[in-house]
Amino acid sequence: MQLIARFFLIFSVTTALSLCADMEADDPEITVLYDVPYLGSDRDETLDAYLPSEEFARPLPAVVLIHGGGWTGGNKRAAREINIGTTLASNGFAVFSISYKLNRRLEGGGLEVVWPQNIYDCKSAVRYLRANADEYGIDQTRIATMGGSAGGHLAMLVGTTSHVDELNQGGLYTDQSNEVSCVLNFYGRHELSERRRYFAGATEKETDERVRLASPDTWLGERTPPILVVQGTKDRSVPPRIARALVRRLEDLNIEHDYIEIDGAGHSFHLRPKQMDLRPAVLAFLKKHLGAPKKITRDN
Repeated sequence: MQLIARFFLIFSVTTALSLCADMEADDPEITVLYDVPYLGSDRDETLDAYLPSEEFARPLPAVVLIHGGGWTGGNKRAAREINIGTTLASNGFAVFSISYKLNRRLEGGGLEVVWPQNIYDCKSAVRYLRANADEYGIDQTRIATMGGSAGGHLAMLVGTTSHVDELNQGGLYTDQSNEVSCVLNFYGRHELSERRRYFAGATEKETDERVRLASPDTWLGERTPPILVVQGTKDRSVPPRIARALVRRLEDLNIEHDYIEIDGAGHSFHLRPKQMDLRPAVLAFLKKHLGAPKKITRDN
């Protein structure tokens, strides 16, 4: 973990001052479009689009934001998602906070499992942005996925499986690519052996195969885009050992990544947990891998 500390010390000295001017989270010029039916009119799941002000030149880099909730709950308009959407949009990134098909809890403690529809929906969101890039003023070559907890898992799975035929057969806009330029994973699991029930099939063998397919760890390799991993040391839902194991895998496979471990942070925080302001690091990562949004200069 010494490398992590060195990275953050170097980052804070060389970068934070230059980014502070760009970190206003509340921007009245942001346009928010609510409940866009990106999966069609027959689906209840929609997206909210946070679009930067006109001072930023189009086309814009874009982020697909995937909420958490254990693949069973959560909300695209929760406080965390609003914080991330408004912060990134005020800095020139178009953010699309999506809802997606969730598992349903049954009476008696059972679970109606929807896999693989949840990953199909997330991939459909990426493809939707490409199919409608001109409408939203975004650059279809500069798209990231981002999420927390279950959303972090799904963000990683989208990022690692653009080439995996088994996971590219469903969903909408399949004439479009679902490849992304980078992934931001906040306390999400990369391996699902401890969460089998959320991906259960009719038999143990089918469940084994679903867990294999749904685990980003299965697909990590030379085609994996850069990943930012953010983890709190006091997280009881996704313990830090999981993020550390992911980082070791990324190191072993020589996959570009950054890791931020926040001492004392629990589960489910946004860009400004009390222990640390994450905005400089997140903005720096996005600017590195999506390109910095450009402001329009006007003659006086």
